[in-house]
Amino acid sequence: MGVKRVCHMTSAHDSRDVRIFHKECVSLAKAGYDTILVVSGKSFDRDNVKVKGVTKKSGSRLYRMLFMTRLVYKEALAANADIYHFHDPELLPYALKLKKKNKIVVYDSHEDVPRQILAKTWIPLKMRTFVSKTYEHYEKRIARKLDYIVTATDHIADIFRKYGCKAGSIKNYPLLSDIQCKNDDYTKRDRILCYAGGITEQRGITQLVKMMEHIDAELQIAGAINQEYKKELERLPGWKKVKLLGYLSRSEINDLYNRSLIGLVVLKNTPNHRKALPIKMFEYMAAGIPIIASDFKLWKDIIQCSECGISTDPENVKEIEDAVNKLLADREMSFGLGKNGREAICREYNWGIEEKKLVDIYSRLAR
Repeated sequence: MGVKRVCHMTSAHDSRDVRIFHKECVSLAKAGYDTILVVSGKSFDRDNVKVKGVTKKSGSRLYRMLFMTRLVYKEALAANADIYHFHDPELLPYALKLKKKNKIVVYDSHEDVPRQILAKTWIPLKMRTFVSKTYEHYEKRIARKLDYIVTATDHIADIFRKYGCKAGSIKNYPLLSDIQCKNDDYTKRDRILCYAGGITEQRGITQLVKMMEHIDAELQIAGAINQEYKKELERLPGWKKVKLLGYLSRSEINDLYNRSLIGLVVLKNTPNHRKALPIKMFEYMAAGIPIIASDFKLWKDIIQCSECGISTDPENVKEIEDAVNKLLADREMSFGLGKNGREAICREYNWGIEEKKLVDIYSRLAR
């Protein structure tokens, strides 16, 4: 078999996306594939991956879905790859076009989209069930015609297998090289809690800010925030103990973890969140800090088996507050939980394990 050319396509993510570029594309290039990533933004070559930028990203969702998808498809088609691997539901129509050209096509389903739609606030509440079911039927019809479905969780893979698709999970576990434990005295760190990720009501941020009214610590939050939502949070008493950091680079995120005592991932109870595997939870574990997370069964099982934190009801501010105070009051216990989390990452929850699965899938597709 000669060197196979693979082309990853995304219209909704940028070239900094960790799962797409730093994990999947870099891993495939390392395995010997001629790897191209078509994405909005600038073109560049890095880590043996050729990034083809099509245009500056627009802030309009409608523009992205109607026009960016077409631009990404045209650039990807020009690459004349053997295998096409796309990452966004809005590219599903172009997957069929690629199949008609006898290409091998892989869909990377990062989310359980039909369940995710049920929590989309920009879709009118009365329309969400209809939109969810309509999309599910549409996704099923196209997915059955594709060569393979890569998913971020076992739950999503099971859904696609029920459709009759070949599917397998490639979990979004952290790169061990990305998250380094600081060699300091954890017990002497400042009283800092951290959260990194999307700053929305659905991500439980309102509950965290309410909790801070009764916590003797500072909550440092990294990520982008809608200005209207920020104004809502600023009206809460706990906001005075919150430090908003904005978007951080990967090295800055590492610095945040290495100065924090606790990592928080208390997402609200939605159908999509219950079955998800939040990358930030695993990043906190990799950084060696204890976690406080929503008590969804999937997450709770990981936390209990790894002995790395506390599970709480994401709707109960007092319960979250009590968990934080418990960890702040006993630094030795907290350090032990963080150490357990790091060991669990090194043992089973790291990208190196998932990389082997991805390369194996590609080797079978490329035969």
